[in-house]
Amino acid sequence: MLKEVTMYTVVCDNCGADSNEGGEYSCWTDGETAKEHAMNSEWIKEGNNHYCPNCFTYDDDDKLVINLERSKPINQ
Repeated sequence: MLKEVTMYTVVCDNCGADSNEGGEYSCWTDGETAKEHAMNSEWIKEGNNHYCPNCFTYDDDDKLVINLERSKPINQ
C-alpha cells in the first residue's frame, strides 16, 4: 500500500534553499522539528520569514541585511 503523508521542511524566503538539502533527513513529521533543525543549522527567523546562512549578514549596527542578489522567486 502507498499512503500519502504530510512532511515539513524550512525553505529560505530569499533564495529558496531547503534547510535539509544535503542532510541526513529530507523532511520532518512536524513543523516545529523542521524549524528547530533549521535554527540549529545557522538559519534565522525574522518575523514570519526564514533565511539560510548564505542570504543574511549583520551590518555594523547589528541590523539584519538580506542579500537580495540571491533572491529568487519561490514556487508555492
